[in-house]
Amino acid sequence: MLMVNDSQLRRASIASLGEQCVSCSQPLAAYPLVMGDDTKQIVYHVTCALELATDLLVDLATFFHPPAPYPPLFVLTPSEIGRGSEEGGMSHAMVNRCPSD
Repeated sequence: MLMVNDSQLRRASIASLGEQCVSCSQPLAAYPLVMGDDTKQIVYHVTCALELATDLLVDLATFFHPPAPYPPLFVLTPSEIGRGSEEGGMSHAMVNRCPSD
């Protein structure tokens, strides 16, 4: 959640902008800030949140599409589960281990 005022900061249980960002250990000195959607509701600087998200995306991309000469370990394939009305038409994917050469 993007935080832009003091009432949002209080709802996140942050007493002041003097508290430290858990990512860079610098004070949360100014808005805008970002609060994670996990149960801990950690507050980050916008730049720290973007850096963490970029690291996650790079890690996932590298995992599913490793550089040559390494073959992928897993492949995501669409499954037939959830295509009916029971799941509300949501599509699902299955993770399959790639065959070893």
